[in-house]
Amino acid sequence: MKIKRRKFLATSAAALALALTAPIEAMAKNYVFAGGPAGGTFQVVANAVQTYDPVKENGKFKVKAQSSAGSVENLRKVNSGKAHFGVVYSGHVWLGANGKMKNDTNKYENVMAVSYLYGAPAQLVVRADSGIKSAKDLIGKKVGVGNAGSGAFANCELFFTHMGIWDKIERNAMGYNDAAAAFGNNQLDAFWLFTAFPVAP
Repeated sequence: MKIKRRKFLATSAAALALALTAPIEAMAKNYVFAGGPAGGTFQVVANAVQTYDPVKENGKFKVKAQSSAGSVENLRKVNSGKAHFGVVYSGHVWLGANGKMKNDTNKYENVMAVSYLYGAPAQLVVRADSGIKSAKDLIGKKVGVGNAGSGAFANCELFFTHMGIWDKIERNAMGYNDAAAAFGNNQLDAFWLFTAFPVAP
């Protein structure tokens, strides 16, 4: 099956977010690092930190990688203290701190970005013979838009709303692995990725 990947200009930087709810000395010796859904870069980062030799062998603390829906859920988890660290898109850190999240005016002020991890371009995967040449060609199509609570979903909604097509596509909220499988089985016409580039097909 020939597929074609279209890259959009929507980009964001994935950042390491740190909880500010307690001083380091008072935190538990087991730290929770919120990652993301299976198949996404967030979970790869979380797993890598968990198995990083200086972390694994330090003898003073452990880091546990925890899967999650992604950026938006991680922001809320870190802010509430349910996770000590997490991967969050820098745009969501800013939007959350200023009460400007989509359908959420809460201010997430117990979080700060402490490290740049990578840039994430939006990518749309379509079949080479689909005739889909722009985002507007998705009207009426079945599209994987990322799982609910993820940065992929949130940014897909923002981008497609801006394009005027969010309410004109058949949205399927699912993670990358599930979306790729559904696409391979012809259950989707396209699926959206918001992850590091290149990413495994």
